[in-house]
Amino acid sequence: MANMSPIDLIRRYQEYEPELHLLMLGLLQHPDKALARYPFVLTTARQEGPVTILAPYPTAQGELHLQLQGEGRLITLDLQGLIAWLMGDKQRRRLTPWFKLVYVLLSVALFLIVASLIWHGLHELYLLACGESRNRLGAFSAIIFLTLALAVFDLGKTILEEEVLLHKDIFRHSAIRRTITRFIAAILIAVSIEGLLLLFKGSLGQTELLWPAVGVMACAVGLLVGLGLYVFLGARAEAALVQASQRPAPPDK
Repeated sequence: MANMSPIDLIRRYQEYEPELHLLMLGLLQHPDKALARYPFVLTTARQEGPVTILAPYPTAQGELHLQLQGEGRLITLDLQGLIAWLMGDKQRRRLTPWFKLVYVLLSVALFLIVASLIWHGLHELYLLACGESRNRLGAFSAIIFLTLALAVFDLGKTILEEEVLLHKDIFRHSAIRRTITRFIAAILIAVSIEGLLLLFKGSLGQTELLWPAVGVMACAVGLLVGLGLYVFLGARAEAALVQASQRPAPPDK
C-alpha cells in the first residue's frame, strides 16, 4: 500500500494517456486561481510556446512530474496525484496510514508468536542434548515448533511486505494474485512439512499416525493443484482483460 513506483506510474500514464491528455488540455482553459485548487497542480509560470504536453521526468525527490505548455503558461503537475485523482483513489489514500498501522500491529503480533515458537523449539533441543528428555521422538517436537515458526514468520513477512512496504495496485488482478499466491505458498510449505513429520513418526512406530499423515499430504497436494489452477486461470483472465482494453492505434493522417 505504498506509493506507486515510477514504473507503475509510467504504465498507468500510458494506459490512460488519451484521458490524461484531454484532461490536461482542459486545464489550459482555467485561470491560475482555479488551478491552485487542484491538488496535483504544483506550479504555474509564464512561458510562450505552442500547446505541448512534455514527457514525464523524474525529480531529485524520486517523484515524477509532468509539464503542460500552452496559452502562455507552463503548468507543472504531480503525476502521482493526477493519476490518483483520475482513478478516484483519494479517499482510500487518506485511510492508507491507518491500514498500514493495523497491518504493522498484526505483523508484530505474528513475530512475537514466532519468537515464542523458536524459544520452545530451542528448549526441546536443549533437553534432548542434555539427555533430560524421556521422549525418544523429542527431536520431532523441536522440528514442529521450528517449522511452525518458519511458516508464521513467512506469513508475517508477507503481510508486512505486501501491505506496508510494497505498492499493491488493487485495480490490477496481478497484484491480488501475487498476494494470494504468497499466502497460500506459506501455508502449503507448513502443511507439507507437518505431513512429512507425521509420516516419519508413523514409520518409527506410531502407526496410528500413518493415515492422518496421508490425509495431510493429500491436502497439501490439493492446495498445490488448486494454487496452480488459480495462477494459470488468473493469468489468462488478466491477459484477456488487457487485450480487450487495448485501444487500436489511430490511423496516420
